[in-house]
Amino acid sequence: MKNRLHSRLTVMLWTVIAVSWSSLAFAAAPEAADWPMYNRDVAGWRFNAAEQTLSPANVGGLVEKWRFPAEGSGQLVGVVHATPSVVNGCVYFGTATEATFYALRPDGTLKWSYRNPAYPPIKSGDEGGGAANGVVDKLKFRGSDQAIMTSALVTEDAVYFGDLGGWIYALDRETGAERWKVNTRAEGFPGAHPLNWIFASPILADGKILLGGGALEQLIAGSAFYKGSSGRGFVVALDPADGHVVWKYDVGPKPEKLDPPIVMKDSWGEHKFYFGPGTSSIWSSPSFDAESGTIYFGSDVNTAPRKPTDDNPALHTRESCAVIALDVKTGGEKWVTQINPGDVWTNSMRSYNPEEGRYKDQSIGDTPKVLTIDVDGKQTKIVGAGCKNGGFYVFRAENGELLAQTPLYLGPPTYPLTPTPDPRVLALPSAIGGLQSGCATDGTSIFTNGIDTIRLGSQETPAASGAPPTGGRVTAVSADLSQELWRHERPKVAKIGGPAPKPSYTNVGDPVASGIAIANGVAYFTTVASGKLVAVDAASGELLKEIEIGPVWSGPSVSRGRVYVGSGNTLFSPGDYESFFPKQYTGAIYSFGLPGEDEVDKLVAGK
Repeated sequence: MKNRLHSRLTVMLWTVIAVSWSSLAFAAAPEAADWPMYNRDVAGWRFNAAEQTLSPANVGGLVEKWRFPAEGSGQLVGVVHATPSVVNGCVYFGTATEATFYALRPDGTLKWSYRNPAYPPIKSGDEGGGAANGVVDKLKFRGSDQAIMTSALVTEDAVYFGDLGGWIYALDRETGAERWKVNTRAEGFPGAHPLNWIFASPILADGKILLGGGALEQLIAGSAFYKGSSGRGFVVALDPADGHVVWKYDVGPKPEKLDPPIVMKDSWGEHKFYFGPGTSSIWSSPSFDAESGTIYFGSDVNTAPRKPTDDNPALHTRESCAVIALDVKTGGEKWVTQINPGDVWTNSMRSYNPEEGRYKDQSIGDTPKVLTIDVDGKQTKIVGAGCKNGGFYVFRAENGELLAQTPLYLGPPTYPLTPTPDPRVLALPSAIGGLQSGCATDGTSIFTNGIDTIRLGSQETPAASGAPPTGGRVTAVSADLSQELWRHERPKVAKIGGPAPKPSYTNVGDPVASGIAIANGVAYFTTVASGKLVAVDAASGELLKEIEIGPVWSGPSVSRGRVYVGSGNTLFSPGDYESFFPKQYTGAIYSFGLPGEDEVDKLVAGK
């Protein structure tokens, strides 16, 4: 009881500090009630401490207040994959298949839209930027090189985001006019690469715009037709006024020509690498500790091996599959703690090595959350992050020392699972499983999302590896990871897929892949297979509300008595043949609230 009370006092203190940091970062614009970035705050919590309206007692009464585009309007917009950002009732989001960014008024009507003029227009006959009139098939593949997968950072006067074309944008918050844009693939950007993509959502820290990206060569590296692997993941700090690079941190050594090439073999074939080491794009949105001036983020796998030496025969680099801390002033490295050494992997390779008993592609996409817990009787600042191996890890924020982790499943990727997993395993490892990203905390508990797809990509042949998910859940554990508090296991979905030529699957698991939002005692998330927005009691895990919204990957945000979420899904392939993650190539933004007039309605009415 004493420790629990101490933890509650600690979270109250850190909530005040987090709100103070946000106020300093955003001057007088976004308020504590808003959700102005992917994780809501720079500490990475995904927790709105200012929410007072929705609670476990009334969230079961949620109704749809509006959607965009309005039902029956005939307008189509692209898939919304990222968590919507919300400031003063206005909603900001980009689309993955249409590559258009939108700002909505508090009543859900269009305020403005923006599309990169460098991209060819979508011939839809819709001047508002929407994709309409028979172009859905074109949208299936549009997202591969132009998609907006990041959430927006909304400040007092600007909106910042990135896209898969490697661009970073700053728009005027009021008008949507372009202030500046930076092309990370073009000459002038340090370490420019033709395959640079921007996956990580931006934050504002120490007066700089920070976000991650890099060359996503894992899709083609090691294959017979590609001799590259010359890119690296990075985190970059930009001046918000004009977009110039203040500093850039490159993950790992610069790739060099491998002479002779390095050949790696597995049961899927032979994989030849001509350059290395390669490190994949950073898709972990960074967090920031203002007190120490430290940036934290997770890194991806090595997508090409390093050349072994007599003193170091390893093929991996120390920066892969790691949590990394940087100095916010200079971008200088403070510490690197590697979680999964030896993880050299590309999409052409099997994601399980039976000789080593090792799962591959076990990267860290979750944002490290900055909070304070009791460690051996002393209040200690830590960072905690989830990993695709299914584990959640807690590190000492000062030096990266690993303090605790949850149990892992280490057996082979076959059912029945052997040996029987520890009952506290949060999720099974796989190339698209485990804890992908979007775990949350209220400072006392950690809330993790889980995807069980252990057979996908891990079997002896590619043909045998196309297997649907087997489970999904949200789990709450104490912040020091010593106790599991509850878990909400998703029920199986009777059937998905079909009709022909789509494959059909039965008794499919329901992964929780979205970011979790925590507000006023309620945890919100979406489910991939069943296509639902779900609310559970944050203290007990009791189911409070489910709302069907169709194919979805977006995580919700909560602000001023409203829950906002996007719909549609293109992951993880733009084709219907992979139907165990139901696809929909157009999307919508939904706003849910309680019946009757609420705070957002008063904003609309000017009250």
